[in-house]
Parts: sequence; structure tokens; C-alpha cells
Amino acid sequence: MVKKAALTLGALALAIGGAAMVAPAAHADSSANTSAGAKATFTSDGEVFKLYDNKCDGYSVYLVYKLRGGSENRIDFSGGCNKSGSYDKDFAEGSKVEYKACVNVNNLPDKCSAWSTDFA
Repeated sequence: MVKKAALTLGALALAIGGAAMVAPAAHADSSANTSAGAKATFTSDGEVFKLYDNKCDGYSVYLVYKLRGGSENRIDFSGGCNKSGSYDKDFAEGSKVEYKACVNVNNLPDKCSAWSTDFA
């Protein structure tokens, strides 16, 4: 009886310990969206942008970001509708990150979201 109880407690401890070691899923800390079909998210843990093309309209999407109010940088995605791309960056911890999502409209002004702000 004592041996069976010890095995049961050992299995329970392993199950609880194993569950505690499962890392939580990464999620975006902030996002920028356009009604025209572009969405960008930023996850500060690891400094990862994700760019989505949510419309099957033939237009590619891009995001524009800047650090600490500096110059603008652009990341293009042309992987197709209902697809996304991830972009792992290396920003100094605590850096202010501003970004927006845009649809690259041929021969017309591009359609962009408002700026979103987050911190690396």
C-alpha cells in the first residue's frame, strides 16, 4: 500500500512538474490594422513583427517602423492573400517602437493604418 501511494505521488509530481515547464504561447503585444487588408503585430519578447495580407486583391502589404522616433524602415511582404510573414529583429530592450501596416496600391496612394507604439 505504501509503495503504491509513493508511485501515485511520484506520478502526480511528474505531471505537475511537467505542466509547469510548458512555455506559454507567444502573443502579440500590439497591432496595427487597415480595413484595406494589411495587419501588423509586434511582440516585444524577442522583437518580432508579423505582417499579414488579409485580402485577396492582388496588392502586397508592408510595414513601416521606426525606433526612438528615428528614420523609417520598411519591410515588404508579397507572399499572397491570407498568408503572413514573421520578421525577427534585434532592438535594445526598452526601445520605443512605432509601426504601421500598409497596402501597396499600384498607381494610387497606399492605404496605411495609424501608427502603433510599443516598447522592445
